Amino acid sequence: MKVFGFSPSIKEQGFVKKEKGSICLYQFLVYDRTFIKTGAKGVLVEPYIWIGVDEIEKHYKKITLNTELKKETDFITIGNSVASILHNPDGLYKKRNESLNLLITEDSQVEAIASELLNQFKKVALPYCELNSSVARVDELLNFMPNEYKVNAANDIFRITKGVIAAKLNNNPSLNVLIDIYDQQLIERDMDELHKQEMERLKRLLPNVILATS
Repeated sequence: MKVFGFSPSIKEQGFVKKEKGSICLYQFLVYDRTFIKTGAKGVLVEPYIWIGVDEIEKHYKKITLNTELKKETDFITIGNSVASILHNPDGLYKKRNESLNLLITEDSQVEAIASELLNQFKKVALPYCELNSSVARVDELLNFMPNEYKVNAANDIFRITKGVIAAKLNNNPSLNVLIDIYDQQLIERDMDELHKQEMERLKRLLPNVILATS
């Protein structure tokens, strides 16, 4: 992983790469499992790829009311599980709860699972990070077909608020249309009042957001 500029982070349960303007996290979430047929106990390892784009997160930090977000890697702009990205290649969230089924029931399987995690990193996570760590790509990924759920958004409110920030920074000519659509979604999808407040704070902030230079 170090060959690709990623450093291990026990705290983040994965590997982190910091570059000028962005941060990428290849993270492993581990779940306890009991296999019904055999009764054997083990774990399921699910790899995720996350990207934080500094310019977007800088503005998001000004409007968020979520006090649980503290460290740099809490401010994720786009990303999801590798399995979800693979099973939704058009970017629309059609297939949920997908898994790579990386199961470990005994120690002898660890090396093979580690090898597969590296394989998925090279095949999916690394190209995802290299291609999408920019304001322009976030704008494209989150704001195309704005009425649909996006696999690249960690949750729907991030899709809306960070999508609007990206659209503004990227000088997206559809910005006002997007805001109207997202305002309606906040109501139709019965989102939390906190999220509605964040959107109002964001709209007040937008006139002071300077367009991205790249």
